[in-house]
Amino acid sequence: MMPPEMTPDDVLSRIPVVEAHVPGATILHPLRRYIQIATLVLLVLIPASGLFRIDLVSGGVVMLGWQVWFSDIFIIMGFWILIASLLIMMYSLVGAVFCGWLCPQNTVSEWANAMTSKLLGRRALMMDTSGERMQVATQRKSLANYMLLGLLLLGASLVYALIPMFYFFSPQAIWSFVSFRYDPELAGGLHWIYIVFVFLMLTDITIIRHLLCKYMCIYRVWQHSFKTRDTLHISYDDSRSDHCANCHYCVDSCFLDIDPRRPEVFDSCVNCGACVVACDQLHSKSKKLEGPGLLRLTFGDEWKGKYRGMLGSFFSRARTVTITGIAGALIFSYGVVNYQPASFSVYRADSEQGNMVLNYRVNIAYKVDRPETMHIRVDGLAADEFSLQKDSVHFDTSGRKDVILHLRDNLPEGLHRFRVTVTSDGGWTKKFQVVHFVGSKVQAKS
Repeated sequence: MMPPEMTPDDVLSRIPVVEAHVPGATILHPLRRYIQIATLVLLVLIPASGLFRIDLVSGGVVMLGWQVWFSDIFIIMGFWILIASLLIMMYSLVGAVFCGWLCPQNTVSEWANAMTSKLLGRRALMMDTSGERMQVATQRKSLANYMLLGLLLLGASLVYALIPMFYFFSPQAIWSFVSFRYDPELAGGLHWIYIVFVFLMLTDITIIRHLLCKYMCIYRVWQHSFKTRDTLHISYDDSRSDHCANCHYCVDSCFLDIDPRRPEVFDSCVNCGACVVACDQLHSKSKKLEGPGLLRLTFGDEWKGKYRGMLGSFFSRARTVTITGIAGALIFSYGVVNYQPASFSVYRADSEQGNMVLNYRVNIAYKVDRPETMHIRVDGLAADEFSLQKDSVHFDTSGRKDVILHLRDNLPEGLHRFRVTVTSDGGWTKKFQVVHFVGSKVQAKS
């Protein structure tokens, strides 16, 4: 019995209420946003930290502070085989998730859509392929809204256009660039190149946006080559299709204008999960609709009624590329183990005496971003037959330095073989064999 001092409202208030949290609405959407932001941060941190950057001066790349030249064929070849294999494995397993979760183009396009919708109204999101003019909400037709949106899009373009520069210049050079200070690392006319990139980026996020993904992106077409019914895709619960009566919320949420309830193997879906989130949110707020949403991201060949397992299906389709990826990793590891931190060559200098070249240039290239001292030794010639400009050179960081080796004119006629050896304090050493010819001095004078 209910105690006399308690009212029915008091009893009802003590009944625990458990709120149903729908995974798509509470987990998928924020997780995707965090990954998109993390991707943009990584795009800057990877080159800024020296993990990977293109070195225009040496004609190679920089990995972890090491210069990797195209002559380091095992590192270059192994790295790209491994990366290509991992990408193909990703396409085979999760499809176009890169486009929906990682692609910077999609990230900035979604942000531009959100800002446009907030300032000008939902129907002004992007260019209409039918050619209709942008329709701005009546209550938002103000000059301030247009100006604010333009400034936001310009600011995003200015920031986005800087990201590619981190892959060619150091963070110090980038700071000199944005602060208009001189830096010998920066190429002349770079500001004009930057302005062109800003213009292209502004055109992209102002006009094109997701039309690039839907109609012009060749990368997305490349991913479709590895997509099957077992790849990650949107699945629709057809048994509860009555929930969809007069509802197009999932279709409206898709920025690629796909109907998620009729999935196809080869469509424009990028597995962003926006339709899953939309349907889950609708069910969580509705008092009439029970259970989770009708859409979910899933693996397996469900449309034919058989499910072979995610990993089993993946390795049955990607066996060759998995082996190729392992081979690429082994080749890359071999290249890293046998990496040469320096290189040098000896060649004739430009200065001549008569018809005889008496000067040689010892060109030393150091490839690691840390201090090092190189020592030079000449074997095979007497001490009075040559002179070195200096017998050691010091590097504060990676770079190239020349040392002149002068052969004196007291060498007898004939071939003279000698060897130049360069040794570093860190233990690296290399030898270079040189053959020098001395002709007839009488012939040389004539």
